Amino acid sequence: MVYDKNILVVGARSGGYGASIAQAAVRSGAQVFGTSLTPEDPREQAFFREIGTELIDVPLRFDSDRRSGVLDALARIEQRLMAQGVEKLDAVIHTVAGGFPRQPSVMKAVSDILKGKQTFFDMATGVRRNVYYVNGGSFEDLINSMPSLTDEATQYLALTYRGALPYFIAHTKRYLEKIAERAARKGKLNVVAALPEAWTQSSQFFTGIELAVFYNYLSELKGQTSISEDIAPLWATMEASLAETQGLDRLISTLEPFYQHEWEQIVGSSDVSRLNTSVRDLFGKLRNEDLFTVLRRAVEVISGFVRDASGILCVRELLVGRRYEAGDVRQITYKDLSGTSQIPKANPREEPQRKPSRNRKWLYFEKDAIRNTLSMYGENFLFIDRVIMEDGGAVDGRIGFGRFTVPTPKENPILKDHFVGMPLFGGHLQMEAVAQLGTFMMLQILKGRRLFPILTGTEFPDLNTMAPPGETLTMVGVIRLRDKRDLVLEAFIENRYARSKGIVRGMILNERVFRKMIGSFQTNGLSSDDEE
Repeated sequence: MVYDKNILVVGARSGGYGASIAQAAVRSGAQVFGTSLTPEDPREQAFFREIGTELIDVPLRFDSDRRSGVLDALARIEQRLMAQGVEKLDAVIHTVAGGFPRQPSVMKAVSDILKGKQTFFDMATGVRRNVYYVNGGSFEDLINSMPSLTDEATQYLALTYRGALPYFIAHTKRYLEKIAERAARKGKLNVVAALPEAWTQSSQFFTGIELAVFYNYLSELKGQTSISEDIAPLWATMEASLAETQGLDRLISTLEPFYQHEWEQIVGSSDVSRLNTSVRDLFGKLRNEDLFTVLRRAVEVISGFVRDASGILCVRELLVGRRYEAGDVRQITYKDLSGTSQIPKANPREEPQRKPSRNRKWLYFEKDAIRNTLSMYGENFLFIDRVIMEDGGAVDGRIGFGRFTVPTPKENPILKDHFVGMPLFGGHLQMEAVAQLGTFMMLQILKGRRLFPILTGTEFPDLNTMAPPGETLTMVGVIRLRDKRDLVLEAFIENRYARSKGIVRGMILNERVFRKMIGSFQTNGLSSDDEE
């Protein structure tokens, strides 16, 4: 039992695993404290009262850009606990997930990922950095915080995912598990629990979560006869609710062919696009047969059992039984939810194959050097502040990085007029910035060779990185040169929340042709006598 123990649950939400673990700890006699993004919200206060957890009135939001504020909040939480008479924390539970800023461009990118149109690594660097921090790095900050209330006997528990569905932020959970291993080597008593698929506020956005929950129930839970005493009431409630669900047998008959012939192939391939298409088609069929609401109801019932049974197992086997070694990942599957066996150690993750690193040399250019090279641009139309580019080697595949901080209307009159009263560095200006990066790179490469690059076109089909003054834009470009008339810069430009990919096309002309072409623009083919 954890009677008279103090446990801190970080990140618990209604309908999530954190709430179930907190409730299980309370039923075992622990004093449980919780944190919230918005502890002043009456709905949050009501939720924590409902699960028997004392809410700490210090907002805690993990944010990689405001990490000093995170550490300050953790210090204030420690002070609050000590003021309430807590002398030691016996366990700290990390249930934090997500980390995606609530910005339209970010939500669109997430939607595209779930549809298989892009991957997590196509997102803006700042977004990915925050997701890594929230899902993984925040656990390290939690372990290293509150030194006055923790010691070598304090247990730390974090949650991860090891299920069958393609999980587009799986790399961040791998990072979390690495942090747990590192902390264990430093003497911290911690364990990571890989919990099974269930319908939660977070997982509901994952394509196919309903099908995964129902499949796992049918293949691993349905028909179980040996249930532990502490889980038996939950089991009885689930079975009774499912028995009352009209149309369940017809749903099972409809889904069996799909599970037998398609499901394992789809989830085994990690093909998000194929999964999305199959799920969309199947859900359409279920709606036509009035079975989709039956599936949703069944999944809601099963998920309630899965969350609460997992909470009991985490408390009983990990926090009370300590049946793990520091740094372990212990995986709970549906068949373990009967409660009659110990939680097994998860299989090692497959390590990603790493490409051989390329020994690169870099050149660094600040504003003055850029201004001298791109002297054809006036000060108000030069949209690069700094460039780092690869030195030497073949032209094809040469990479470069550019950075530009959007000026204020006082600093640049373009922003005064675009737009009046709402200055924004829009998509067309950002394409120009990328083109300037490519031009600068090629001029450096061609220096002294009497050759000049010219722009022939740009293609940025989804440029949505609108940037206000003060926003820093990052550009990355890779040169592809097949011949002098086929010059391409494969590039992306990003701000804090969005990344847009595209290409800049051009060609290389010799100096004589280039100057002749420029000369025709300068005179426009007219003399003063021709003007009207």
